[in-house]
Amino acid sequence: MADLYARAVEAMQDPAINYPPQPQSWTFQSYIHDVPSNPFDPANSGSITTQKDFEARVNQIYGNPAAGTPQANWKQAALACWATCEHSSAYFTVWHRWYLYLFERICRRMCNDGSFMLPYWNYAFDNGPSLQLPAKFRNPAASPSGQRQQPSRLVFHDRGLGYDNPGGRGARNTAMNDGGYMPYPDIAYGHAFETNVMFPADISSVDPSDPAYMKLGFTGRLEIVPHDMVHDSIGGWMANPSAAAGDPIFYVHHCQIDRLIASWEAQKGVSYNWGNDAGSPPQQTWANRTAAFVDENGKLGSAKLASATSIDAFGYGYDNLVNRQRIAAATRSLPILSGAKPVELVAMRADGFNVGAGGSTVALAPQPGATAAAIAHSRPAILALEGIKLLQRPPAPLSVFINLPKGTAPELNSPYYVGKLNLFKFNLGTGGLLMHHNATRGMAMGRPDARFDVTDVLLSQHATGLWDGGAVTITISTIGADSPGDATYLTVASATLTP
Repeated sequence: MADLYARAVEAMQDPAINYPPQPQSWTFQSYIHDVPSNPFDPANSGSITTQKDFEARVNQIYGNPAAGTPQANWKQAALACWATCEHSSAYFTVWHRWYLYLFERICRRMCNDGSFMLPYWNYAFDNGPSLQLPAKFRNPAASPSGQRQQPSRLVFHDRGLGYDNPGGRGARNTAMNDGGYMPYPDIAYGHAFETNVMFPADISSVDPSDPAYMKLGFTGRLEIVPHDMVHDSIGGWMANPSAAAGDPIFYVHHCQIDRLIASWEAQKGVSYNWGNDAGSPPQQTWANRTAAFVDENGKLGSAKLASATSIDAFGYGYDNLVNRQRIAAATRSLPILSGAKPVELVAMRADGFNVGAGGSTVALAPQPGATAAAIAHSRPAILALEGIKLLQRPPAPLSVFINLPKGTAPELNSPYYVGKLNLFKFNLGTGGLLMHHNATRGMAMGRPDARFDVTDVLLSQHATGLWDGGAVTITISTIGADSPGDATYLTVASATLTP
């Protein structure tokens, strides 16, 4: 199936159908997800943020063809379909299911084989080889057989860096295309399967270490872990929502996401818990939501998203589904010291700092008039990074550390590690968080903040003598793959530590 997929990708990338893009072309299909504002540097491009600019871009691509011509029909389809992905949305699961279903049908036609089925990348199946890109998506020299062969269209040049071992130890300096590993804790989906309800969706900026993450329903948790974290871990175009669908690994990643959705839907006791807001929409609102797509014949149509709540309606299945009763939820490598004594802590803060090449460290100062409060496992200490603005995508994901000693290399398996910044849905055009909705073409802005529960980290540090209970520093850095320089990746309006 991977070989047939490569054949389909090659046919879809034929310049003859991409300039201008016909509905079955690679450009057209990837632009359904989102349209980069800068087509010459998609990995570092922002998303188009106004309908006026979007229409201008489509006009630039297609011109003003005569009514009734094929090019006029392609343009009409582009205006209806492009940049309509659903992120941070209650419709994340069903929109992407429709997208994949029709993309598979197009691939089946383009590879000229009616037996084609889109393969899925079963990452987090184990904490070993599944954390690497599938062999046919990597450089031939990195394939398990060790036999050199010509790279296929599935090997994409612009990807990021992983670890040289499945445990995520040391620096993150091995190219994903050369067999680098994603970190298991970032992509394990156990927490998504712990909830029986679909909503609320991922409607704000939260990270897996944010206590709010556990308040989300299945779709919200799944979108963050593993969806967002896999995008960030692969890097390159995949780390940028406006360009991600240009990498062939995008579709097999999303096929795994669809398999996880189907696995959740097959469990007993799960439900769509309708509500009355954007994160938990009313059932009638859900039933009426539609999206525009094209089929394998290039025909434009409207899909009712509510019809995608079960794969049975589409007539396909998976060779096996995840049984959530057998899933061990992802756990942090830091041991939780159940006997650790409470620690007195005062509220601390730092304002206005940059995070640049080589990492940045800031000292938090006690807030005037703050009184000490005891933090314990039952009373969390929350680190909040507020007003994050993305200026340039780093060469590898940014991680957050607390009290990292000067001269100590940042590591994933570290007593100072707090978590990873989820930057996938940030728009480089504005620097802020972008929540995509097909009804508004991505106009809704989310909260550009990140929050981490650092209670266990601080208690463990105090119990083992790594922190004396006084001053606190915050370090934000890549784990390897970077060196000091002039680049500024992001700015942070404030960092607060609140007991």
